[in-house]
Amino acid sequence: MSIEEVLEITNWIENVDGDDVYVLGRDMKEGIENLRKKTILEKDNCMFSMLSKDLEFICSHVGFSIAFRPVGKNDNKQWIPCMLYKYEGEWRRVLFQYAHCLKCDWCGNIANPTDPDLYITMNNRFEILKKMNQLSFCQCPKCGGQLSSKAIWIEQVE
Repeated sequence: MSIEEVLEITNWIENVDGDDVYVLGRDMKEGIENLRKKTILEKDNCMFSMLSKDLEFICSHVGFSIAFRPVGKNDNKQWIPCMLYKYEGEWRRVLFQYAHCLKCDWCGNIANPTDPDLYITMNNRFEILKKMNQLSFCQCPKCGGQLSSKAIWIEQVE
């Protein structure tokens, strides 16, 4: 996305891991509506198809937002989306994954802040990854065992 397209959605800037990103939160009704319209217009574009799902997710899950992060240099910057989760008072980039318990039969959706792809464009990515790997992570909600991936959020299924 171009910066102009991002600014049609949000002008809320947060510094996440030393990177200024534009954030769209669940209470930003006008920005959500503008992004919904864009995802409908761009429905054949894979990125917008995923953004549509992310948008519905942040609207129904507390603590999540969509960030638009810069990729590229100077005038050639593109802004790509990624999910954010407010964890221990700070925004964390997260990747949704399906994980399982290494001890019992539990499996489910998690948010993982340690995937290297989240930080690939950043100069200090190795330091950030080291910091992310030092967070306290969720354990299996069923038995307390270790999960197959690191999680700072686990989807509660009723």
